[in-house]
Amino acid sequence: MGNVARRDFLKAAAAAAVAPLVVPGAAAKPGARADIRIGDASYTPVPDYPIQPNLYSEVTLTDTFWKPKVAANAEVTIPFEVQKLSEIERGVNGNVLEAVILSLKTHPDPKLQAMLDARVQQAKQAEARGNSGFEVAATYYHTTGKRDLLDKAIVTADALYKNFVETNPPFSGGERDAMNCVQLYRATHDKKHLDLAKHYLDIRGLESSVNRSRHNQSYKPVLEQTEAVGHAVNCVTLMVSLADVGVLTGIKDYFNASQRMWQDIIEKKLYVTGGVGTTGNEGFGEAYSLPNINAYSETCAVLMFITLNHRLFMATGDAKYIDVMERGMYNNAIDGVSASGDRFFYVNRLASAGDGRDTRWARASLECCPPNLVRFLASMPGYVYAQDKKDAIYVNLYVSSRTSFKVGAKDLALSVDSEMPWGGVSTITVSTKDDVSGTIKLRIPGWARNKPVPSTLYSYADRLDHQATMWVNGKSVSAAPDKMGYVSLDRLWKNGDVIRVEFPFEVRRVVADQRVAETRRRVAVERGPIVYCLESHDMQGGRALSALLDARVDLKPVVDPAFYGGATVIHTSATSITNPSSAAQSVKLIPYYLWANRGAGEMTVWLSTEGYRLGDTGPAGGFIFYENPNGANDGWRYLEAAPFDQSAGARWRSPLCRSQPQWRARVVPAFARRARADVQEPQGRGHPGLS
Repeated sequence: MGNVARRDFLKAAAAAAVAPLVVPGAAAKPGARADIRIGDASYTPVPDYPIQPNLYSEVTLTDTFWKPKVAANAEVTIPFEVQKLSEIERGVNGNVLEAVILSLKTHPDPKLQAMLDARVQQAKQAEARGNSGFEVAATYYHTTGKRDLLDKAIVTADALYKNFVETNPPFSGGERDAMNCVQLYRATHDKKHLDLAKHYLDIRGLESSVNRSRHNQSYKPVLEQTEAVGHAVNCVTLMVSLADVGVLTGIKDYFNASQRMWQDIIEKKLYVTGGVGTTGNEGFGEAYSLPNINAYSETCAVLMFITLNHRLFMATGDAKYIDVMERGMYNNAIDGVSASGDRFFYVNRLASAGDGRDTRWARASLECCPPNLVRFLASMPGYVYAQDKKDAIYVNLYVSSRTSFKVGAKDLALSVDSEMPWGGVSTITVSTKDDVSGTIKLRIPGWARNKPVPSTLYSYADRLDHQATMWVNGKSVSAAPDKMGYVSLDRLWKNGDVIRVEFPFEVRRVVADQRVAETRRRVAVERGPIVYCLESHDMQGGRALSALLDARVDLKPVVDPAFYGGATVIHTSATSITNPSSAAQSVKLIPYYLWANRGAGEMTVWLSTEGYRLGDTGPAGGFIFYENPNGANDGWRYLEAAPFDQSAGARWRSPLCRSQPQWRARVVPAFARRARADVQEPQGRGHPGLS
């Protein structure tokens, strides 16, 4: 089978792979008129969100965690992407071109600059192709002040608007139409461009929609949708567009729809690593279906989810969105690129059989994951700080850095020195020529308040009694957060004022809602914002999936200077679930984002704390249907059915099972530790329920 362009795949998948889910001729509900016309609605647009981030180019990173990653992105990953994309006919465009534009502002590179200049000239002369170039045009204008691409985008937008007025075509299945037009509006503040974005949303889900289905979120009008369904990136992109249009038009129904879908994810469909999307068709699965070894959790899905959470914060000032954003940034997102900066994950599983399927790859021709990742890393400093219309300053991420703000007519600069993400102490020094009356709002992370996520999907197995503490100029102040998750320090700030904040930073065991079958009787381990995993390289015998972690065993954080720049690892001990009476052995847990940098091997985020029960999901993704009462002598303990496929879009045979028909029950090798050569595998069809 030949390679299929990503966008073509999405359109084909909506029509073919998801054909059974197509909604046939559902009656239009009130407000879902089939005769919707562009520009019909009366509203007064606003220029942008009420809370604005400090631009990435206005934040100077000084830390040892993000600064090297952003630098490696500029010096290794972006050039690598550019070289790969230069080898194909379309050349460098889209998100990689946008990443180049962003990166050159903070990391000048003559070679990349020359490439960018040439691509801009080519784009100016090329035939316009819909709204796909609007986002790059807006970024180029915002970053350089040059209108070369923006003016062309405006002409194209005028033509699109005219076409809607004259022919009013139906929703075409495009995933980024509304978002592209919003980005153009944020550069031009021309109401017609916001009308375009709104209209793309209004016609989505009408009976005339192309390939009307759950896969492309057109199964019903967008304002009636309440669930995160279908293609994950597509769905979260829709949510971003709904939030954008809701805020910028002032029509709350759009924003409320985005929040409803967000709540569905947070309560039922979020991975502990911050990732979203569980099925092989790159989509959302059923509620509480969060497979580990067959997880999808696509890199670009979490990157779009980071964008969504940042936007929802910008609209509300609520720290819960930053909590979710931070979890995705420190775990799922940066897991998408290797420590070397030139190998990638498209899929970010939470367990691996070590069979080579999860080897990082070098291909960079996909439109989605690596290009989105380099764009995110180039702009990462822009997620650290923000300021609202009353000039209140938000410190959202504790990252060693420097930046400055206008508070009224005066300048106020902050210099942050933080131990994050390896320690809980941060100091913030104020610099100002004149005394400044203002508010600095410090986020108290959910993980420091016994709340890993803003729902009951995940919780800590052990509750911490001590909370964050805070001082200003050595004097203790209350660190109790308000209902939005911030401590507001409102005072007359003087040059040299120092804020010190300390967060509890113990190693925590995380448990999932019992409705998540794949994680029953298992725990995940995290410390601060970092989620950990066990990799085969750090366990004798290499059988990470068989590890059994005693609930009472000590989890000791240790700085390892030789491990990828001095990452903190966790030393503990574990036995084997196949033989729980065996002697415990020392194991080392590593940050999840660093796995698969040392070659193939088993890996798991969720660690068993007791034996399996019949019906539990085993490490291969199938269910446990037999426990051997003579396991100690026979050398194997459980029989696990080969897992069923997760979606119509992909079929994975259990990597822990031999190549056999999927209905067939097998002894999973992770549990089949043969003591005698005469032990036979079961034959026939196994459990009758698997036929």
